[in-house]
Amino acid sequence: MLYKNPTETKTTIIDSIMGSGKTSWAIQYMKNALPNQKFIYITPFKTEVERVISSVNCNFKQPEADSEGDTKLGDIKRLIADGENIVSTHSLFKRVDSVDSEIIDLLEMEDYILILDEVVDVIEQVTISKDDLKMLKENKVIEVDNKGIVSWKQVGYQRGYFEKVRNLANSGNLMMYEDDASNPIAVYWTFPVEVFKCFEEIYILTYMFNGQIQRAYFDLFGINYNFKSIMKSNGEYKLSSYVPFEKESRSHLKNLINIYYPSPKDKKDMNKIGSKHSSFSVSDLKKRTMNTETKRVIRNCAYNYYRHKCNVPTEEVMWTTFQTFRDKITPTGLKDQFVSVNARATNDYQHKSTCIYIANRYTNPVIKNFFSRNDVEMNMELFALSELLQWLFRSRIRTEQFINVYIPSVRMRTLLERYLNNEI
Repeated sequence: MLYKNPTETKTTIIDSIMGSGKTSWAIQYMKNALPNQKFIYITPFKTEVERVISSVNCNFKQPEADSEGDTKLGDIKRLIADGENIVSTHSLFKRVDSVDSEIIDLLEMEDYILILDEVVDVIEQVTISKDDLKMLKENKVIEVDNKGIVSWKQVGYQRGYFEKVRNLANSGNLMMYEDDASNPIAVYWTFPVEVFKCFEEIYILTYMFNGQIQRAYFDLFGINYNFKSIMKSNGEYKLSSYVPFEKESRSHLKNLINIYYPSPKDKKDMNKIGSKHSSFSVSDLKKRTMNTETKRVIRNCAYNYYRHKCNVPTEEVMWTTFQTFRDKITPTGLKDQFVSVNARATNDYQHKSTCIYIANRYTNPVIKNFFSRNDVEMNMELFALSELLQWLFRSRIRTEQFINVYIPSVRMRTLLERYLNNEI
């Protein structure tokens, strides 16, 4: 494992099911904080930024670009230097590594508490071919140390095709995955771990952290963390001893989720289109969406489900697939009812009663192997289940109301069944 030295930052994973009050606890915590405590609150959506600003009343500021060309990243530096409470989005937080080291210097001089609403994308594959990587390595343009960190050695290179690779390497946030023969396979941008080490405390609000990529990233870089759960007592949200998700009582959820199964009266089993373990994965959809009739069958199954099986108006439906295939398999009437497959931490869809999930989630196998070679294992099934649950809990089930669910993928449907039966 890389980087065994633990950070001194106290990192707490508040791992509780969606709708349990994690965000409400965070708002309450910030409202009741001492005047000298400073916060940076990061959330996936702009709407949640506005919610925090209106709810906390601690003079929270969000970074803004100005008319003179100063960027939001530049404004973050100003706000940190002024000791302001800051609220912003995941997308801006991820760009911290693209600026100079001044933000890290400023954070180290202040005692900020970071609250991260849901995990952030901390590792992404950089688009470059194996042949290009091999050429750069063999010609000593790049160098890879025994930890996998890539450094740029061609000092005279100014502009060209490999500028992005050079910039990432120079920032210290580029890592390479090689096979057993030391042949380059892929390179990855990793979020600068130094940023997490700059905070006085960190709270991450999520569910099933052990199945998520950020857990593997923390283990890779030796960031220690502890778990807490949320409880509500006398009208207040409190942190409590961690209750592992395996020990949760889910009987109430099982009664609220109506999964589609064919009945003896049905002329067609609409689950048949997802009967293989890999059905509706990215690679499977690439093949299926090349065929006109196959696309029509997928669209018709989804349409028949919500229109004839559930008999609900389109406004009550939410559906998803991978963004690449959205336009190819949009069911009739549901063009405006699409909810991103990785949606989380938003209440915008809590009126939805009917959920159609045309996807089969896997972690990138190269990313999985990258972690595995560094003695960090990922639970592929737990990852897929956590992603499915995050999506389903955008619907009205988060307010404990009944929902209809169509999941043609046998793998994803079985994971949900096992979860509801407390078998996972």
